[in-house]
Amino acid sequence: MKQKKILICGGGTGGHLSPGVAIYEDMKARELRPLFCAGKADSRFSILESVSPRDLIYYGAPSFSRNIFKLPFFIIMFFAAVLKAVKIIRGKNIDAVLGMGGYVSAPALFAANMLKIPIFLCEQNSVPGKVTSMFEKKAKRIYGTFEVSREYLKNKEAFINTGNPIRKHVLGYVSKDEAKKAFHLGHCSKVVLLIGGSQGALKLNNLMLDLRKKYSAEMSNVGIIWSTGAASYDEFREKAHGLDEGSIYLAGYIDKVGLAYRASDLAISRSGSGVMMELAALGLPSILIPYPFAAMGHQDKNADVFCAEGASIKISDNDALADKVAPVFLELLNNKRKLKKMSERNIAIARKDAASVIVDDILSFI
Repeated sequence: MKQKKILICGGGTGGHLSPGVAIYEDMKARELRPLFCAGKADSRFSILESVSPRDLIYYGAPSFSRNIFKLPFFIIMFFAAVLKAVKIIRGKNIDAVLGMGGYVSAPALFAANMLKIPIFLCEQNSVPGKVTSMFEKKAKRIYGTFEVSREYLKNKEAFINTGNPIRKHVLGYVSKDEAKKAFHLGHCSKVVLLIGGSQGALKLNNLMLDLRKKYSAEMSNVGIIWSTGAASYDEFREKAHGLDEGSIYLAGYIDKVGLAYRASDLAISRSGSGVMMELAALGLPSILIPYPFAAMGHQDKNADVFCAEGASIKISDNDALADKVAPVFLELLNNKRKLKKMSERNIAIARKDAASVIVDDILSFI
């Protein structure tokens, strides 16, 4: 029987790439033949190092713009990307295209639809993005992280709540003590993880800096795993100098994020769906601070889902100031019973098998 070839396409942010790589890894483990198509600018993401060079293709998918003067350039670049996608689909004998969301996936999905190739969509956020809205009527399936996404769709019968695919190395088990030692925090009684997202988050970085300065006594035995984002790393390494550096692990990006989750008692994070589902899978309670400018307010709605389940606490971006966050943060960090209950709620809503469920379903169609 002919080995099925599936083109996974997405990019623009780590939130679109990471679940795509999780699905790619699941397919490779089954000895299928997945290809991964990303935007040219996505080469900066280290996560794509997990994709075999022979399976990785870059193309010039343009980002959406509301500037009417840029519209002619967008149209030219979009159709140039469509032609490249047509060439890929025909040249590689692709049997199906899976769009992971973001502008990068749009030309490939357009090309697949033109060529009558089955298309599938993976929607990470509670409020479906533009690409999902554009292609939902043509999709065989729409795989969603949150059940609430169904309410926004016209093609509701195609929707399946699978959860967001998580890479297997994130789920690997190590003991808490071993994980803490990996970050040189074995001497700390509690560990807090700060995640600003693949691009970092200036607001969260300043929040952690101020918490550590103003509440040094209360945090004297608290270790911090601090992911600043690559763009902010040098700035905050200098600013954090002298702040009991023996209890701070500072990095632009944490490659071994699964270890960071295992080492931590509490996370402070933006509410992108990717990191939220990883937190859930590892049972890590969180304080979520939604990015206020996320498309259609999806981060705010993502956080609402976890708060309603008792897995997280939401604090608005406007209130993400040390004096306002500290009472919530310190009370929670020292409340073992509440942390345990939140951990249990996270595990209850986790979907660790999302990648396998999605691959099984795609194969059932093709």
